[in-house]
Order: sequence, then structure tokens, then C-alpha cells
Amino acid sequence: MLKGTSYFRAIIFLFLILLPVETAAQMLRPARSVYELKLDQSRKNPGIDAAKGRLVVELLESCDGFIFNQGFISKITSDVGPDIFGDMQASVWESRDGRTVRFNLLNRINGKISDQEQGRAGLDSQGAGSAAWQLPKTRELALPKGTIFPISHNRIVLEHALRGSRGFEVALFDGSYDAGYYLASAVIGNRTDQGRTDRKQGEGKNLLAKDLSSWPVRLAYYHHDSRLGVPDFEVGFTLYSDGVVDDLVLDYPEFGLTGRLVQLQYFDRPACD
Repeated sequence: MLKGTSYFRAIIFLFLILLPVETAAQMLRPARSVYELKLDQSRKNPGIDAAKGRLVVELLESCDGFIFNQGFISKITSDVGPDIFGDMQASVWESRDGRTVRFNLLNRINGKISDQEQGRAGLDSQGAGSAAWQLPKTRELALPKGTIFPISHNRIVLEHALRGSRGFEVALFDGSYDAGYYLASAVIGNRTDQGRTDRKQGEGKNLLAKDLSSWPVRLAYYHHDSRLGVPDFEVGFTLYSDGVVDDLVLDYPEFGLTGRLVQLQYFDRPACD
């Protein structure tokens, strides 16, 4: 049976990787990306007849940090119950040094609030720290040495790909109340320098640049205290050397989704001293 709440919570976390990056400076580049999602027909999806959705991810830069906003609207049609309509809004602020994060999340399923999270976390100079939630309930949690936050994780994935790394594992905190934090495992495939095919927007403009290197990437997210050795969810995608992600494959226990980039807009950086 489809667990709507856990599904809609997980999907937002997965897309924290989908941020354009300026490789020359190894800095995140402000941008808005839009993805269309549909049911993955290449795998078994028991109990799921259809799925579709649209995800908008937006990165804004200020002189003291980065703001990452996400909106995800979806519809899941199941043969074991009524349709599930999801509407999630999430926002993360992370300091430029990657040591402080604030997060907010509001999730509605079929028009009713099903999940709400709010809090902050901080790391010391050794990479250990603590997290505190105000919503859904007051809670504090110690974070282990080496923990990183979502926007820093985006940069590190691309850095590993550029230097030829085959992957890495790290403790990743994104504000999830249920998980606390994840052990995130990244596997990076062989570099390809064949570029990519043009795709046109509705206005006829080129959406994606040509002649960029790319890597197949697979991310798996494990609950930090799980002893089963099975990830909560996984995501695969093609990562290009300008930081743009496309060709999504999202794997959940109940079903899978595929996604493609349909809109991309870059923003200017702020003028900071």
C-alpha cells in the first residue's frame, strides 16, 4: 500500500542535489529549474496505476548565504485507494561557510496539512554539531563529526566527479524530523565528453548547452541508525559539468519515477564586499 506521507517527504530531500553550479569557481550559481515527473514504466510499480508531477527548485544567493526553495505538486493514482494529491513547499537557508542551516517544510496531501517541520542546525570547526526542531515537536539531536548540509553536499558531488572520484559516503542533515540525518552514499560513473542533445523550450530557446562533460550518478540515502542495510530511497541522474542535472530516476520501495528538465533560468549573483 502506498504511504503518501513518507513519499512526499522523501521527494523533496532528493532534489536538493538539483542545483546548477559554476565549475570554474566551484560555487553554486543562482537558478530556477523545473522538472516534469512521471511513473517509471521500466520497473514494477505494484498498486500504482499512474503518477505525474512538477517540481520547481530555486536557488537564491545573498551575501551571507544561500536560500533554496522548492515546490512540488503531484498526483498518484493507486488501485488500492483514492488518488493522492501532494503539494509541498520547502525552504533551506545555509550559511556560506556551510556551518549553519535553517529549514522549513510544509506538506499537504489532498488539501490537508500532513507534515510540518521547522528548525536549525549548526556545526563546529571539527564538523560535529547539533540540530534543534520547533516543529512538529521540540527535539534536539547531536550530529556526528563530518556532517554536511544540503547545499554543501551539492557542491561536493560535483567536486568528486570533476576529480575522477568513484564515490563517497557522508552524514547528511536536511532537517528531516523522522530520519534525524542520513548516511548518503554517492556512486559516480565514467566521464563522457560527447556533450548532450539540444532540447527546445516553448519559446524556441535552447534549454541546455552542448559539448559538456557528464557523469552518471547514483545516490542512496540510509536512515542513520538502520541496521537493515537497505536505503530508504535512491536517485539516479546525469550530472553535467555546469552542474545541471537531467535524466532523473527516482526509486522508492513502492514505485519509481522518471523526470526531465523542462525549464532552466539563471540569476545574477549579489554584489557583495
